[in-house]
Amino acid sequence: MLKARILKSGFRAAWTHKVRAIFMMLSIMIGIASLTVVISLGKGTEEKIMTQVQKFFSSNTIMVVSGGGRVAPNRPVAITGNLKIADVEEIAEQIGNILMWDAVQHLSGKEAQANGNNTLVDISGQTPAAEGVFNLAVTEGRFYSEKENRNLARVAVITPHVREKLFGNENPVGQMIKIDNVPFQVIGTIGPRGLDPHGTDKDNEILIPLNTVMRRVANLEYVMFVKYLVRDEQRINETAEQIKSMLREKHSINATEEDDFMVITPVRVKELIANASKTFNLYLPLLAFVSLFVGGIVVINLMLISVSERTKEIGLRKAVGAQSKDITMQFLIEAASITIISGLTGIVVGILLLTQITKFMNMPFSISWGAVFMCSIISAVVGIAAGYFPAKKAAGLIPVESLR
Repeated sequence: MLKARILKSGFRAAWTHKVRAIFMMLSIMIGIASLTVVISLGKGTEEKIMTQVQKFFSSNTIMVVSGGGRVAPNRPVAITGNLKIADVEEIAEQIGNILMWDAVQHLSGKEAQANGNNTLVDISGQTPAAEGVFNLAVTEGRFYSEKENRNLARVAVITPHVREKLFGNENPVGQMIKIDNVPFQVIGTIGPRGLDPHGTDKDNEILIPLNTVMRRVANLEYVMFVKYLVRDEQRINETAEQIKSMLREKHSINATEEDDFMVITPVRVKELIANASKTFNLYLPLLAFVSLFVGGIVVINLMLISVSERTKEIGLRKAVGAQSKDITMQFLIEAASITIISGLTGIVVGILLLTQITKFMNMPFSISWGAVFMCSIISAVVGIAAGYFPAKKAAGLIPVESLR
C-alpha cells in the first residue's frame, strides 16, 4: 500500500510542473530520436550499398583496376594507365577458370547532341561481352557486335536518362547522335541500372565499342578496369592470385615493389564495405550519444531545481514519518517516468523521421530493432541516473531545517 502511494505521488509530482516536465522530455526525446535515426540509417545505408555492389559485383567476379586502385573521389579513375588489352586477353587465355570478361574505359563529362537537344553524359567503352558480363538488358534494338568493335564502328547504345534528355518519347534506334561533335548511330537502348557502388549514375551513360573509344575518341592504349567472371567460385581466390602473379611478371615488378594494379574479389569488397560501415556506425551514434548525455545533464539540473523548490514539502513529509528511502524512491520515479515516456516518444518520432528521410534519399526503409531496444534501455538508465543525485539530496534534508 505504501509503495503504491509512493508511485502515485511520484507520477503526480512529475506532471505537476508541466513546463519543466516538457523541457526534460524534449532533452531526452531529441537524443533518443537522433540515436534511432542514425543507427537505422547506418543499417539502411549498408543494405543499399550491398544491393548496389551485388548488381555490379556478383559472387563469381574478379575486378582488376589499372593504377593500383588509386581512385579519384566518387569515380574509379585510374591515375596511371598500365592495363593493356593484350594483358587482359592473355590472362583470359591462360587461366582456365575464367569464363568471360569485359574491359572498360570510362570518359566523363562528354557533350552529347541529338534532335537539337544536348546534355552532358559519361561514355563507357566496353566490349560486346559487356551485355553478358554486366547483365545488360537491351530493351530496343540490339547491342553492338565483335565485328563492329574490331572495325571501330561509330555505333552507340544509350541508357534511359540519355534517351529521355535527347529523344523524349521518340524511338532513338537508327537516329544519329553526336558525342563531342563525332557522329554515332544509335543501335539500341538498355534498361535502367541505377547508381554503381561509386555513386556514378549508370543511366546517364552512352555505351560504344571499346576499340572505338580507344582509337577514335580518346586515343588511349590502356583500359581503366576489367571484370572477369570465373567458372568455379570456390577457386576465386586462387584465380585472383594467378592474375596478380601474371600481371606482376608482365609489368616487371620486383618483390620489393608494390603492385601497379589492384585485384578485387568479393571477399575484399565485403571487407571494404564492412570497414566503411564500421566507421559510419561508430562515429555518428557517438554524436547521438553526446546529445543524449547532454539531455541527461538537463534532467539532473531541472530535478535539482525541483528539490530546492520543494524543500518545505520534503521536510513536512519526513516530519510526519516518511523515511529517506521513500523520498529517494519518489524522486527516482519522477525522473524515470519522464525519461522513459520521453524515450518511447523519441523512438516513435525517430521512426517517423526515418520514413521521411529514407523516402527523400531514396533509401530502403530499415529499422534497427536492436537500436530501438537499446534506446528503451538507455532512456530508463538515464532516468535512474538523472534522478539519483537529486533523490539523494532530497533524502538527506533535515526536517527541522527544511521547515524553517
